[in-house]
Amino acid sequence: SARSSAGIKVRQPLQQVMVKLRNGAEAKLLAQVESQVKEELNVYGITALSDDADLREYLECHVQPDQSVLGPKYGSELPEVAEALSSADPYSVARKLSAGQAVEVGRYALWAGEVLVTTEDRPGYATSSDGGITVALDTEVSPELLQEGLARELVHMVQNMRRTAGFDIADRIVTYYQGPPEIDRVVDSHGHYIRGETLSNCVVEGEPPEGAHVESRKVNGLEVVLGVMRESP
Repeated sequence: SARSSAGIKVRQPLQQVMVKLRNGAEAKLLAQVESQVKEELNVYGITALSDDADLREYLECHVQPDQSVLGPKYGSELPEVAEALSSADPYSVARKLSAGQAVEVGRYALWAGEVLVTTEDRPGYATSSDGGITVALDTEVSPELLQEGLARELVHMVQNMRRTAGFDIADRIVTYYQGPPEIDRVVDSHGHYIRGETLSNCVVEGEPPEGAHVESRKVNGLEVVLGVMRESP
């Protein structure tokens, strides 16, 4: 969800995600499956935040009573409710409401639907909350991460082309490409990965030969011509 809001594809690796879980037990469970979570999220690092205050670095949060709901419920006591809510930690309030829990402010118990929660991501981060869990995704894409993302996009395209061309899953191929210098640099730095994932004996810069399956594609806005050809046994 955070990736989607930031417009960052799943295949683009990112450096770090911060996670505020509901309790310490969940943080221990996260540590046990950290490698799997990082692989699924395509991030290099994951950090469990210790408390709600840690979220302040990544998003700005505000809460206020929904007067259209609480006005009829509390009448003349509404100003007291609003004052009690204003003195509460908005990050803790938002997390509890997201988890479906009541928030105790003064002598009042407030629920989701009675409190208006607004958040704004701080520059460089994209956040998302659900079920009492909040994640903050570091959206900075370094040149190295960008190259790795381009390599993954190329692999995805070549794999689709293999299927379109009717190649067997075990067929070895030669992959051809034509594109701007950025693609040359990606092939130079991630050629081993591209060859291994696509079963390409080699990745050749140049016009695909006659008989190759050829497609013209855009990779992160870069115009690329790709060709795949089954390698003779």
